[in-house]
Order: sequence, then C-alpha cells, then structure tokens
Amino acid sequence: MSTPHCAIIICLLAFLGCGSTNEGTLFKVNAALTDTTCGSGAVNAKDNWDFQVRLKKDDTSLTWYDVETGATTQGSINDGAFSVSDSNIYEVTVASAVSTGCSVRRHDNYSGDVTFDTEDDIAKLEGDIAFKYSQATGYTCDSLIGATDGFDDLPCEVDYTFVATPE
Repeated sequence: MSTPHCAIIICLLAFLGCGSTNEGTLFKVNAALTDTTCGSGAVNAKDNWDFQVRLKKDDTSLTWYDVETGATTQGSINDGAFSVSDSNIYEVTVASAVSTGCSVRRHDNYSGDVTFDTEDDIAKLEGDIAFKYSQATGYTCDSLIGATDGFDDLPCEVDYTFVATPE
C-alpha cells in the first residue's frame, strides 16, 4: 500500500471515531477515601487513588472518559456544578452446578463543583465519588456477607472526595 492510501485510511479512521478517546482534555484525578460500609474484602477500596480521565464539555453535556478502563459516560455540567453516573454488573463469584454465583450491581456517581477558566473551559472539578453496591437480580451473595474476602454488608457504599486538574 502506498503512502497516500495510508494517509487516507488514517483520516477515515479518525473521522469514524477511532480517535474519539483522544477528544477532550486530559485530567489527573486525586481521590481520598472518606467512608466505606462494604469492608475491605471483595471491594478493594484504597485510601488514596489517582487516575486519569478525559473530559469534554459540550454546552451542558459532559463526557467523562476513564483512560484506564476505556469507559465513556455522559453527564451534565452547568451553573458551576457537574454530575456523571453509570451502572454496571460485576461478577464476584462464578456460578456452578450448586450455586447461582454472586454478581453485584455497582452504581457510580461523580458530582460536585466545576471551575471554568476565562475561555469557559474546565479548569478544575472537585467533589464526591460514590460507588453503591447491591446484589444483582438472580444472584445470591449471602455466603460473602461477613466473610473475610467478602462484604461487611450488601447493599453497601464506598465514598471518596476528589480533585481533578488538567495535566
């Protein structure tokens, strides 16, 4: 394949969204654990947690792209506040012939205050992260409640405060 064809393919891939993970501004997030009712078994809640996200503001919509996981979530941003939430099911133990296994639904919520720069771009986010865990429908997690490698209780919650600044 000649060089002009490669350039056309690269441009076409970018147009089709292959480059969409690079949209927005890269932010470093520093989070600190404030509370957990889940315990330290099944949920590995670190005291301090750093990660990167790409944030893109489009009018009153906020796109939150987690660099590590590749997950993209839409939320709202306006009047100095923002909110982004998502929900997923995670397998904790595998189903077998004698057990339905344990899967939990985790509802993630990131919310707080936003500071804009003079060009109305995001300069800083700060607020709270809440991960709420509950037993997923059709599964049984009773054997993990109170177990060393399980949950202190279900439903439960892990809370952080955080600050996000551009890299």
